[in-house]
Amino acid sequence: MIKIILVILFFLFSNLSKAESYVKAGNSLIWDSKNQSYTANGNVEFQNDSFIAFADEMIAKYLEKNNKEIFTIVELFENVKIEFKDEIFRGDYAIYTREDNIIKLIGGVSIESPTRILTGYELIADIDNNKRILNSESEDSLVEVLLDKNANN
Repeated sequence: MIKIILVILFFLFSNLSKAESYVKAGNSLIWDSKNQSYTANGNVEFQNDSFIAFADEMIAKYLEKNNKEIFTIVELFENVKIEFKDEIFRGDYAIYTREDNIIKLIGGVSIESPTRILTGYELIADIDNNKRILNSESEDSLVEVLLDKNANN
């Protein structure tokens, strides 16, 4: 009996690992099939084929294609953390659009990489072109870069 349960669990988890995207939530996950969206609250985790994101809340819009849900717009609220390759993006709010494959973060933004930390108010991360645009909030504020002393080695 235990072997049968283990086999079933193995197939279930192997299918989940092949999924392009998923959403998890610690408190609640509301599926609205009419409006094709998910609303998640509490320790939210979202993953697609490019990055993994964490936040307190999330709203994700999707389209159905070939009996699969394809997330098109994902909004993340409060304590946003996005892990992309060897970088970590943080901010108060983020929106990801699949159409142009861009992540935009706003408020208390930082980018952490192995050799630098960048801070500012707004980040636009173009995933396809590996380009980052970091903006300050106003003329009186700054965008900062802190380099690791071993960055040139």
